[in-house]
Amino acid sequence: MKFIIAVIKPFKLDEVREALSGIGIAGMT
Repeated sequence: MKFIIAVIKPFKLDEVREALSGIGIAGMT
């Protein structure tokens, strides 16, 4: 399991979450 810290602009959040779930990453807070 990798722990990644990223600062994402609020208007990009949904886009990023969709992209990550698309490649099989879940559990983003």
